[in-house]
Amino acid sequence: MIHILADVVLLIQYLNLLKDPSELCHLEKCPCCGKSGPWHHGGYTRQADRINPSSDSLNPVFIQRYYCPACKKTCSVLPECISPQRWYLWEIQQMALMLCLTGSSICTVSKKILPSRQTISRWIKHFKEQFRAHKDVLTNHVIALGHTDNMADFWPAVFEIMCLGKAMRLCHMAGVMIP
Repeated sequence: MIHILADVVLLIQYLNLLKDPSELCHLEKCPCCGKSGPWHHGGYTRQADRINPSSDSLNPVFIQRYYCPACKKTCSVLPECISPQRWYLWEIQQMALMLCLTGSSICTVSKKILPSRQTISRWIKHFKEQFRAHKDVLTNHVIALGHTDNMADFWPAVFEIMCLGKAMRLCHMAGVMIP
């Protein structure tokens, strides 16, 4: 299970948050069962910074884990900028999606940004498959988004209001699968 920290949109912002233990996000309730008081249960590191050269890299990034004694499950706490189970930040996925929606081929996009052609193709496929579900959730938060009928109109309208990380956090909270 994953809990996503709202409004932590930059990796450096998250790393600064981790430096100050008083600012550290402590889960009040278990995301699985809703019981209060999950325990901080260590964590693990991720290589989330795939943009900066190794000399300027922000890696490794520590991800907190919590354990719920009631349901005996663990939960990772991710900042809004890091996508669950993905190597690349939402920021990179947003760039790839926008380039594809504005007419660039997947091959062209893969030459402009870091991920491979196959990775970008897989992302676009997932966005297409989940389009209706994402649109329903996000339209509930911003009614004006309901006026768009297709991905090419919808996602640019979303990105005028919020970043992809925030949009995917809202979808995740609604129980909709995020790519």
